[in-house]
Amino acid sequence: MKNESFVKKLKKRIPGIEVVEDSHRWSAIHEGTLLTWRVSPKWDNPEVMQAQSFHTQGVDQESDPYTDYYPGTFWANGTQAIDRLCPPPNKFKAGQLVIGKQNKRAKRWGYAGRTALVTKAPSGEQAVLQFVGADAIEYKSHNNYYYTRDFDLVSG
Repeated sequence: MKNESFVKKLKKRIPGIEVVEDSHRWSAIHEGTLLTWRVSPKWDNPEVMQAQSFHTQGVDQESDPYTDYYPGTFWANGTQAIDRLCPPPNKFKAGQLVIGKQNKRAKRWGYAGRTALVTKAPSGEQAVLQFVGADAIEYKSHNNYYYTRDFDLVSG
């Protein structure tokens, strides 16, 4: 990913975030989490700088060479790192009516084609649903959290 594209995407998701440039190592801090990444020239076009080696850790966490403790997590791409700092907004809002898609997981869990009301919609990929009408039975879920990609919007 181009470094300028990554920084633009980061600032779009988290307005007002300060990006610190230190030669080939860049960083940003958001709500106690430090994001660092390396910047290097692209192999086929040295004029284009690319971002790579995305890593997040707590601001106050330090490595301990005596115990082989290395805090934090490396991410495969920039979007995953940005999602760690600030999860994307939910697909649905509380109070909307949804229906289960006819996909493999929804059929296996038994809520394909069933209608439900979104009661909580925290940021991320899951929402708390309450099935309505004759479908009010509870399905295989932990605390009524379901993946939003298994549902389509009916009204709201």
